Amino acid sequence: MLTSIILISFITLKEIQMQTNSQLYQVSDIEHKIDLLSSKLWLLQQYHDEDALVQTRDAHEELKLLLNKKLFTHKNKIIIVANLIRMNANLGTLLELSQKDLESQFRHGITSPAGMLSARYSMTLQSMNEDLGKLERLAIKDSEISQRKILFAVILLMVVGSAVVMALTLFTLKTFNTNLNALTVGIKDLAKGNLNSRIEIHDTDELSILAEQFNLMKRSLEETTIKKDQLQLEVDRQTKELQQQREEFQHQANHDSLTKLYSRSAFEEQMKTAIARCGRTKQSAALLFIDLDRFKAINDCHGHAAGDAVLIQIAQKLLQTVRSSDIIARIGGDEFIIWLEPIENATQVITVINKLIEEFALPMQYQDVELLIDASIGVGFFPIDATELSGLLKVADDNMYKAKEIDGTTFQLTNKATVGFSDAKMA
Repeated sequence: MLTSIILISFITLKEIQMQTNSQLYQVSDIEHKIDLLSSKLWLLQQYHDEDALVQTRDAHEELKLLLNKKLFTHKNKIIIVANLIRMNANLGTLLELSQKDLESQFRHGITSPAGMLSARYSMTLQSMNEDLGKLERLAIKDSEISQRKILFAVILLMVVGSAVVMALTLFTLKTFNTNLNALTVGIKDLAKGNLNSRIEIHDTDELSILAEQFNLMKRSLEETTIKKDQLQLEVDRQTKELQQQREEFQHQANHDSLTKLYSRSAFEEQMKTAIARCGRTKQSAALLFIDLDRFKAINDCHGHAAGDAVLIQIAQKLLQTVRSSDIIARIGGDEFIIWLEPIENATQVITVINKLIEEFALPMQYQDVELLIDASIGVGFFPIDATELSGLLKVADDNMYKAKEIDGTTFQLTNKATVGFSDAKMA
């Protein structure tokens, strides 16, 4: 409501401003026509010839046509425009006298017909300019009054609206607290084993509906004469079951169902905290991107069950090689990620990678078949290579593809990582 009031007020103020500008433009047009007529009259008084008179009549006719348009609707402005029309008509009469003066013998002097006409012209133009100034001031004043009324109305409506909103909020809060307190008392009674009490319902809001359902539940419990200890045991059993289900669902949502490692989404959440922690403590870390080679051939030759067995054994090898505080995730079919934190130098990371290479070199058993598999490992260092997860993943992924170009289980680092640690020994 308050937002609508503000928008309407802005729209109204804009319309008032546009009306004011339009009226000022109209006043400016009239002023321009009067100035044009004044200049033509000056030429007529200077040269007293037929051409000057024709031009003056044309200017007079243009001003007459403009004034006869319904430019304004306000009463006072209409009166001023009518006065301008009357004075313009007087100028037309004076122009007829100027025509006769041209046909007669021209005489100079302030008391001559030409002098008298010049004085009348000047007085009429001065009066028209004064009325034009009144018209302009009236347009500005009307705009100011309209804007002031709009602003006062908006302020009043906003104050009233705010008061109404505050009253409704307090009333809603009071009703909510009353119903919530009644529901709290009912729950406490239920916890004590009191099945006879009922929550008094006075409203039809959401909490009242909840209280009604709560009363129905207590009545059902009372009718079935469940004892307090049995009810408590049932509640404890259901609570424990729900907690176990919740933990299972949480574990399934955060872990890969096959390898029990972190899933991609859970790994990204863990990484946000880990990267922020490293940035805050100024520690270094490393991201290992591992892609298994020849995994598709195992699936094709021995079946998906063999591939699943390989993935499970690979996950166990990873868990046995790195620290318990490090983060391991399976992010794709045969893609794994390891986050090593903290590290002091690149040598530590290479040591871990060499252990992984040794583990990957050992054959894996599936039924009566020994399976061999290679891995390509790409490494990204925090903060040398990147300070964000997306950047680290890109660096590690690029290095992993470079490692794929070499046969066997290999790894690749970026060049700046090799010089980023002073004690790194790169073969």
